[in-house]
Amino acid sequence: MISKRYILKLILNLYPPLFFNRIRVKKISLDFKEINVVLKKSIFNINFHKTIFGGSIFSACDPYFPTMYYNIFKLKNKKLIIWVKDAEIKYIQPASSNLFLNFKIKSSQIKEIESNLKTQGKYEIKNEVLAINKEGETCAQAVITTYLRDPKAY
Repeated sequence: MISKRYILKLILNLYPPLFFNRIRVKKISLDFKEINVVLKKSIFNINFHKTIFGGSIFSACDPYFPTMYYNIFKLKNKKLIIWVKDAEIKYIQPASSNLFLNFKIKSSQIKEIESNLKTQGKYEIKNEVLAINKEGETCAQAVITTYLRDPKAY
């Protein structure tokens, strides 16, 4: 039987905005609390300076936290409305090689969200992700604000 993680990975890897930017999901944890992504440097995502275009780096940061939260709560039989409300990115240095991104959600964050959904019906949470080159240097830092709402609360 094909797992939901495999199907999600396949969908994300074939989704055109990610596929054509050479953004690939490498691993999804069993509980959906961690996703490893690589942004491969290629002719499709380099700028005039032969470094990875900032828009491609931003695209590599954008969709994963909401996707993770959706699946985490789906495992708990809660269907929430989830989307990126805000995103900030700081480009620290040019990306002249592949970039590696590790998206992580802590169990304490899930408890925090559950508590706030019970009392307020909605919640916003910030998560950070770093884009790290093959030398281990940080090229970009993104903070993604995810909005979560329980439609049953309204």
